[in-house]
Amino acid sequence: MRISIVVLLLGTLFGSSLYWLIGQYPGFVLISVGATAVQFTLWTGVLAVLALWLLFRVLLSVIRALVLPGLHLSRNWQAKKQHKNSQLTYRGLLALAEGRWASACQLLTKSAAGADLALINYLGAAGAAAELGNEEEVSHLLDLAEKADARNELAVALTRVRLLVGNGDYAAALPMLELLHGRHPTHPYILSLLASSYRDLQQWDQLEKLLADLKGNKVLGDEELLQLEISIRAQQLTTLSQNLGPDRGANKQALVDLWARTAKQVRSAPVLIARHATLLSQLGEATQAEKELRRAITKDWDKDLLASYGQLGGELAAQQLKTAEGWLKEQADNPDLLLALAHLSQRGELWGKARDYLEAALKLDSRSEIYAELAEVMGRLGEHDKSLQFYRQGLLAVTGGETQLMVRA
Repeated sequence: MRISIVVLLLGTLFGSSLYWLIGQYPGFVLISVGATAVQFTLWTGVLAVLALWLLFRVLLSVIRALVLPGLHLSRNWQAKKQHKNSQLTYRGLLALAEGRWASACQLLTKSAAGADLALINYLGAAGAAAELGNEEEVSHLLDLAEKADARNELAVALTRVRLLVGNGDYAAALPMLELLHGRHPTHPYILSLLASSYRDLQQWDQLEKLLADLKGNKVLGDEELLQLEISIRAQQLTTLSQNLGPDRGANKQALVDLWARTAKQVRSAPVLIARHATLLSQLGEATQAEKELRRAITKDWDKDLLASYGQLGGELAAQQLKTAEGWLKEQADNPDLLLALAHLSQRGELWGKARDYLEAALKLDSRSEIYAELAEVMGRLGEHDKSLQFYRQGLLAVTGGETQLMVRA
């Protein structure tokens, strides 16, 4: 009751004030358009504006009442569609993780068109298609991935390359990797794949040039880099050994240049010392080669060093045999030293001594190589039956059969 009285009083006050304002400020509004003019009082204009505003609000409410249900319906439909795509993507990624390639490819491809991250769907589907060996489908899916998100062309390109490398197709991957390396010279994964490709294709000079980038971008640890550099230099020495030209001076210079750019830490690797010595011997520098090997062997009784010492060319066989026999005091049970001594004995045509060393080596290590050497020496000594038996035992050793040492009577 009290509220009604208050409202009535306020209404009366407002009406009185409005009546006073209309009487106090009658005014008028004149609107002229061309030759037409319309004149009305100020308060009529105020009422007209209020009426238009109310009409606008009514119309706006009617439009909302008609349109909003449709918008809600559309949004609900979109949400349901997105949820369905998300479920398909989830199932596709799960199938991919579980190795169900056909299912993964189908689900990820089906959900890609409506997915927020269609690129991921297509890349996953391409990986599944690659596992199925469907190269045409892989190429198609990667094309779709590229179109879905052109900003991430690196991800698509790397996927293409990774799949090629995974299939062992390094020749096809190499041009793409070199292009990517030119655009992204510090990318660790690109560097890693490029190094693998160069290594598989035996492009040792190119791999050597890549070492600085591999080190600078921490693609490999220090020990891995060292082993890689040793492997590169070993292969380069072997390649040079197999491709010596008629010009000995040019051959020697090529070896000098190769050895000069080899780091001291790398030079100390036994396999490199052995191959360097072999090349020196091929180039007529057997004396220098023998000194290098002798110095290295006394520090490291490495198999490669001993094998190279036993096979060294030149006229130093007698002196080498004497030197190596002196090592027996320290390494009497070293089968690699015994095998080297056998080789040196053969070079001096000391067949009986070669046989003794080989039999001693065979007691320590039943390698097929030792059987083959012993069979050849037995043939030189005219013991052909024993030679055939050793060949047979060597073959059994290669094939995993049991071997029995024939003890010389």
